[in-house]
Amino acid sequence: MERKNRIMVVDDNLIDQMITVRVLKTSYAEEEIILMESAAQALAYLNENINKPELLPNLILLDLDMPIMNGIGFLNKFNQFADGLKDACRIVVLTASDVLSDIEQMRSHPNVLTLIPKPLNKYSLNPVI
Repeated sequence: MERKNRIMVVDDNLIDQMITVRVLKTSYAEEEIILMESAAQALAYLNENINKPELLPNLILLDLDMPIMNGIGFLNKFNQFADGLKDACRIVVLTASDVLSDIEQMRSHPNVLTLIPKPLNKYSLNPVI
């Protein structure tokens, strides 16, 4: 089965979710968007679909600052997945944070393609999508 382009948005903020989805649909014509309100929910989805590549996202837009488990916690758990899943799911971190240690940790993580400031705009993902 051919793998469709899917983007998973992991963000606890409803307004940021709405902005991100709107930008994806209007600027990038993305129709396959998977919304997750927490890092734990996103990890559970990935784990449940680990053997169903047609359901896995090609790209994960990950919020850095979330309650309970933040983006760093997500990446630490994501790093425990098999290489096949990690290679299939590229990660872009979205953040409004100005905490330099968090930003550097995200930038240096091997599974993170890039860091993009919030809110997402129509030019933010041009080098990625």
